[in-house]
Amino acid sequence: MKKIVLWLLVSVLFQVGAYLYLDRVVLVPAVSFRVQAAAKGLLDGRAAYSASHRYMALWDDREIRVYDLPGKKLVKTVDFTGKEVTYLRWLPDRDLALVAFAAGGPQAGQVILTRLDPGDEVNDPAITINALPRYSKIVDVAYSTATNVVYMHVATPLASRVYRTDANRTLRRINLNTNRLGRIFTLADRDGLIYEDLATGTVRIREGSGSARIISPPGGKYRLVGVDGRDNIFVARLNRRGLAESIWEGRLQVGFRPFKNLSAPVDAATLTLAGLS
Repeated sequence: MKKIVLWLLVSVLFQVGAYLYLDRVVLVPAVSFRVQAAAKGLLDGRAAYSASHRYMALWDDREIRVYDLPGKKLVKTVDFTGKEVTYLRWLPDRDLALVAFAAGGPQAGQVILTRLDPGDEVNDPAITINALPRYSKIVDVAYSTATNVVYMHVATPLASRVYRTDANRTLRRINLNTNRLGRIFTLADRDGLIYEDLATGTVRIREGSGSARIISPPGGKYRLVGVDGRDNIFVARLNRRGLAESIWEGRLQVGFRPFKNLSAPVDAATLTLAGLS
């Protein structure tokens, strides 16, 4: 009798082990990632680390300070007295940051986007947008290092605007047929802007000089979470209270499929692609 019980236990343990191996190893997605709430420091917009974690940028209303890590050696200070820094983000593949600020203060109607290189005394020429409504500011930037195309989300007191520039530094305004714009992302290897229309609860794409079209699944409202380096698109499906309850994964010309359910509904604005492996 003891031998029978022992063999039953061994059989059960073997089956459980085989299941775990298939679930955690063999059937794991080719691109694994975590979706989590963004760190408070990044949401506050006052500290950011470069992609290599070699540099850290800290900023306040007067200046940006760049430190060389891990020794926290101050390597660069940029004086922004009289200007409002509205955006700073490091590029994903190099130790170079994009910085946006309102020139002459928020009332001037002029915004500027420039690049910050910790190892260079002179920054690249800036992109300047003039004749904007007062209190306009750049709040988000989407860029592709492969195509050298940059999209800037300019928030004005009344509506959102998007401006595009390329390797030739040609600046033009893009019509996206929405005045309530959320997150924006670019495709990796071709000119395409993916964005969320907060007015309709849809995620859309505008490729090149074409018109915008909806790409989020039908029958619900969605928010854009992010686009990874292989052009996989991740969106959050909202419940009736407007909170994110699940994540969907998709590709252009392929469509979307459920990826995971969240353990509890959350504000979609706090979701981000936290890590790729």
